[in-house]
Amino acid sequence: MDARTPECSVIIPVFNKWELTGDCLKSLREHSSEHDLEVIVVDNASSDATITELEPLGKALFGERFTAVRFSENKNFGPGCNAGAEAATAPFLFFLNNDTLLTPGWFPPLIRALNADETLGAVGPLLLYGDNTVQHLGVAYIASGSGVHLYRSFPRDHPVVSKSRKFQSLTGAALLLRADLFRRCGEFYQGYKNGYEDQELCARIRQHGKTLRCIPESVVYHLESQSSGRHDDENHNLALFRGRCRGLVHTDIHHHVMRDGFTVFIDDLLSICPAMSEEDRAALAARAKGLPLSELLPLAVQNPYWPEGYERIAEFFERADNFDHAIAAQIKLAEIQPTISRYMNVRKLLEYVPAPPWKDLFENKLAAMKQYAADKHLALRKVNAVRNYYRSGHDPFLEALYARKLKKMFP
Repeated sequence: MDARTPECSVIIPVFNKWELTGDCLKSLREHSSEHDLEVIVVDNASSDATITELEPLGKALFGERFTAVRFSENKNFGPGCNAGAEAATAPFLFFLNNDTLLTPGWFPPLIRALNADETLGAVGPLLLYGDNTVQHLGVAYIASGSGVHLYRSFPRDHPVVSKSRKFQSLTGAALLLRADLFRRCGEFYQGYKNGYEDQELCARIRQHGKTLRCIPESVVYHLESQSSGRHDDENHNLALFRGRCRGLVHTDIHHHVMRDGFTVFIDDLLSICPAMSEEDRAALAARAKGLPLSELLPLAVQNPYWPEGYERIAEFFERADNFDHAIAAQIKLAEIQPTISRYMNVRKLLEYVPAPPWKDLFENKLAAMKQYAADKHLALRKVNAVRNYYRSGHDPFLEALYARKLKKMFP
């Protein structure tokens, strides 16, 4: 390799939020000084301090290895990343959100993994929230085209977090791959609006016979979805992804969680939801009997699928009129068990606090659950359609799971 060729091009699309971009660039410099990285920031027509501060800071941190690409209008995530890739000169591309903070030693495990395994198409770091719980370690699909972040909010030191596993998709918030593969896959499809571009890219990578892995030895902190309007086009993006990538993704969340000792059930949204086994719940109940809150809280944190633990925590805080903490526990319960009763418990407590930004999404999910409960014919059509889908897809486990749900709904 030419000595003047950078080892990797880091591509960061931004739209306003200069304070995040500045912190991201500083952390990148601090924790990458031993590597020859080219840094390309693509500005999607920001109107804040990005206009005046980006190039001075970038040049001060990275010198000639820094490039700013500016758009006169916001062209969104995919086109921004593609423009950064077009300006890149390195053999590897690392796409990175600006709402991230790098940590010591983040780069070597990623590049080492790609160089050691020619079957790997792309890798990503373990993404953590600021409280050291999981934001992203890979996407698991709960239906055709509908993915969730596996083990989201699990503590970093939980045994399942450090496991190496293949995924159908990784987030584009922090993704490393070879530049030539990115171009062979058609880059990011530009019809999406800040969502699902990364999932289609991952599907195309797998079409080329490559695999995807999270490398948990590499850690990046991610604030997540800091751009305004991040989820405004969710329905458009999902429909586009399902149309363009039909047959390229399949339901796999049950495979992931069952290999790790968990189980799954069908929730009131008629979707697949991971859960703790009855045996493990019983064992935890015996262990937690009589424990004070100071010991119950850390036990629940280490067992994120444990409903009985969070029920006791919520009851304690409600009795103490500590509604902020009570809501947090009830929200956790609604995530563990998305049922009408769990959602109603959250709604009851929302009367005591200012309306959170997720309230509309919460109400939409509750309305959908109530509609299935009230309209048995609608629920019957939904469950039978899903059963037939898994029957044709040759997944007898999921077909049987929905058959049991149907029997429970229509005894």
